[in-house]
Amino acid sequence: MKKKLRIAQIAPLWVSVPPRTYGGTELMVYNITEGLFKRQHKVTLFASGDSHANALLIPPLERGIWLQHGIRNPHAPIIRLIKMVHERLSDFDLIHNHFNFFPFPVSLHSKCPPFLTTVHRPVDTAYAETMKAYPKIKFCAISEDHKKSMEEHGVPVAGVVYNGIDMPRYEYNNRPNDYLLYLGRINSEKGILTAIEAARVTGQKLIVAGNIVGEGEWLHFMHEIQPLLHHENINFRGQVNFEEKIELLKNAKALLFPINVREAFGLVMTEAMACGTPVIAFRRGSVPEIVEHGKTGFVVDTKEEMIEAIKMIGSIDRAKCRESVEKKFSLEIMIDRYEKIYEKIIGS
Repeated sequence: MKKKLRIAQIAPLWVSVPPRTYGGTELMVYNITEGLFKRQHKVTLFASGDSHANALLIPPLERGIWLQHGIRNPHAPIIRLIKMVHERLSDFDLIHNHFNFFPFPVSLHSKCPPFLTTVHRPVDTAYAETMKAYPKIKFCAISEDHKKSMEEHGVPVAGVVYNGIDMPRYEYNNRPNDYLLYLGRINSEKGILTAIEAARVTGQKLIVAGNIVGEGEWLHFMHEIQPLLHHENINFRGQVNFEEKIELLKNAKALLFPINVREAFGLVMTEAMACGTPVIAFRRGSVPEIVEHGKTGFVVDTKEEMIEAIKMIGSIDRAKCRESVEKKFSLEIMIDRYEKIYEKIIGS
């Protein structure tokens, strides 16, 4: 892309950019912002004040909403964000939104520049109807299955861009330790109970790391999950920062990803493979696009199949896992694809 653009990146306000612990979308916003900056685009980042990037940072609040315990009006900063973007519309050639539907009203202004929203979450009917109510906005999916899901709901898709990662930050390791890893939100949708049961049946050590958000997830954790964590082969780590995450990923002999929903992408799978760690995942959403069955891990349909796959994990070449991410999910490839979409929607 020859022309250098003035681009607004709108991040979720829940946690900082990049995130201190959990925050897949926020990590992607950081990667995109840094990648565009390196290509000399002028990037403005709307994010919480505890964020940092090479872009110009405009914060609607001091710290991420999830870090402000006891906050009574969590959506108030979001309304302020909308006003702050609205006041600066003439500063941008393009607005790139990652904050779900919250900034959509900005597109109603007659002087709003081209507006792209990357949809980072699964789409249901209510979300789809909201997207269709804002025809000026273009939408980007993060996997082919995600695109299919959006189109099934009648939402036009401007393009597909896989989440890309900064490969030098992910250390490759060909000599893992003797444990399996579960890394992600600790809730029923992510399949934590299945991971624990599969490890138990196979007699494998399992490290569980991730965060818990909201009262519903805490209740599920306290009543359903915590009693299982006392098993001698289960090591519960809770939330981890980026460096701790890399240590866990590179030293695991496999990542278990028994997802129970139609996951739009599943960033942790590419992060694991970048470290050389194969993935055993349920056939949901984007999983078959990311994991090559028998080459970079195993795509399974049931808990019983996951158990059998654990027994075969030694057959996977860890170098092939790293190679797959370099070819399909690098930061450079992601920025290339976004630049093409920017060019397309600005010229339309």
